[in-house]
Parts: sequence; C-alpha cells; structure tokens
Amino acid sequence: MIKAVEKIVAYVKDIWKNESNRTIIKDVALLSVATIVFHFIYWTSDMSAWIFGAYTNDVYDFFKIIAFKGSNIMLKNLTDISYYIGGTTYYFYDLLPNGDKSVVSTMEVSVDCSGVKQLLQFLLIMVLCRGVWWGKGVYFLIGSVSILFFNAVRIFVLTYVFAANPDIFQSIHDWIARPMMYMVIFMLWLVWIEYLAKRQKKTKPQG
Repeated sequence: MIKAVEKIVAYVKDIWKNESNRTIIKDVALLSVATIVFHFIYWTSDMSAWIFGAYTNDVYDFFKIIAFKGSNIMLKNLTDISYYIGGTTYYFYDLLPNGDKSVVSTMEVSVDCSGVKQLLQFLLIMVLCRGVWWGKGVYFLIGSVSILFFNAVRIFVLTYVFAANPDIFQSIHDWIARPMMYMVIFMLWLVWIEYLAKRQKKTKPQG
C-alpha cells in the first residue's frame, strides 16, 4: 500500500515538473474555480443588479428579444409549424375548417433564456484567463456573438420540440439544451487557451 502511494506521488511530481503540464493544470483549475464561484454568486446574490444597476431589466429584455428573434427566424425558415407571435411568446395553433386559428399551446421566451448569464460567466473566465488584455477583449466580443447565436439555436430547438412533441420538452431542456451552453463556453475557453493565448504571448511586444 505504501509503495503504491509512493508511486502515485512520484508520478504526480513528474507531471508537475513539466512546465506545459503545470500550465494545463492551472488553466483547468482556474476554469473550474471560476465556474463554481460564478454560479454561487449568481444564484445567491443579485449579481445582475450590481453590474447593470437601474438598467438590469432593460439589459435582460434586450438580449431576450435578440434570442427570440433569432429563434423565430430559424423556426419560420426551417420548419412548417403553424404559429404566430405576440411579444416574445409563440402561439401554436391548428387551422379550423372555417379558417379560424385554434391555439393549442403557447411558449414564452423569458428573461432566463436571454443568454446574459452565459455572457457574464464567459466574461469572468476571460478576465481570469492568461493572455494580453486587448486580445482577451477582442475575443470576448467574438465569443459573445457565438454565445448569442448558439443561445438562439438552443431556443429554436426547444421551441420546435415543444411544438412537435411537448412530452419530451423538459428532458431535452434539462439534459441537452442546458449543457449545450456550457459546452459552447468550454469550447470558447479551449480555443483561447490552446491557440490564441499562446500566440498572444509570442507576439507580445517587448518593453
């Protein structure tokens, strides 16, 4: 037992001696801590009000409308579902023989679907990541566009599922759509750490 522990300790030390391995470990640890701390603060405090102040509702409404309009464009062009909209709510209907529309279900895109939470999480991760500040700023803007796009895709998928097969909506929402956004943020972080941060370090001007 003691020899097994000693081998494990020696193996860990060998890994830590390699600078590249240390960098990877630190990056992953930082991402993990940032994600946990962010969610703790977000869900146990009024983080949005700290950041946006009196404009909190306006900010969430703005991004909610972006998400709704994006999903509506996809739903209109990629499906043949019968619906009309009111505000940020989808009204799905059946067409009666006399031409009237009979609403069978409704789905509202709420502020929780705005993508603001994901943008704030990505912002914190980029602030803590290694790399030059101007590069991180530019990448944050590019990454934010990606997050908003995939958020609209997520809502489109959920809306289609809700209209076509509402019985599986909650499962798709909880086990596919929600993890999807975490995967998008993870991939953005990975691209930065593995490719762009290293390039930024190499091209950083010497002072």
